[in-house]
Amino acid sequence: MSNEKPQTKKENNVIDLSLNRCKAEGCKKKPSKADFCEEHYEWFKAGLITKDGSLAKDFDKKHQQWVARHSIKKVA
Repeated sequence: MSNEKPQTKKENNVIDLSLNRCKAEGCKKKPSKADFCEEHYEWFKAGLITKDGSLAKDFDKKHQQWVARHSIKKVA
């Protein structure tokens, strides 16, 4: 017969804010599609960033091609 109080588990009511952020490195916008913001979702579709948000191995080459494609669309 010990006088120990039963251990009560404290409820964790803290919300992890990283869940409400874009997965791309350094982006703090709210995600809209596939855990990316609008801009980074376009980058993900183009292969500029991976599904975990890091830059692709050949990012520079792909980014130059992506910029060239989008500058043509804006002019036309």
